[in-house]
Amino acid sequence: NVRIIAATNKNLEQEVREKRFREDLYYRLNVISLMLQPLQNRKVDIPLLIKHFLMKNCQEMGRAVPAISEAAMKILTNYGWPGNVRELQNVVQRIIFSNANPVTEMNAKNALGLSLAPETPLNSFAMPDKVLPLRDVEKAFRKEYFQLVRERTQSDADAARLLGLAPPNYHRMCKELGLK
Repeated sequence: NVRIIAATNKNLEQEVREKRFREDLYYRLNVISLMLQPLQNRKVDIPLLIKHFLMKNCQEMGRAVPAISEAAMKILTNYGWPGNVRELQNVVQRIIFSNANPVTEMNAKNALGLSLAPETPLNSFAMPDKVLPLRDVEKAFRKEYFQLVRERTQSDADAARLLGLAPPNYHRMCKELGLK
């Protein structure tokens, strides 16, 4: 006897109507439906979830639970969370692995990938003794930018749309950049 618990960010009833999801599978799986707003619409839940994941992960790893400064919690609470709870779990793990205690505003920004001076192709190629061909710099920048967009979207289709590319072109460019 098996029970399946599944989550999606799609409206499955609409997907069934538009023939993008099998109707028989929908009715087989749809015993109980829970509709939750995206995390960005439930800011009051974010500190509670952060504390829960900190305690759970620290206990599993045998680590002390770090304190989080008010400034760090504000940064984390006001972040948009495009990856919802899964992204929040990953950020909490990054915070734990950073061994910061207490967790500062800068630690929170680093865990979110929002540090003030990120290493970019322009930063790394700005050395006066190092001049690279423009093609190499453009490729490195494109690769880094594609990675950033992919991390902040839920699917390749979303990433392609945000970049203004047709999905086949997006996939081809990812392959050319070594991202597939």
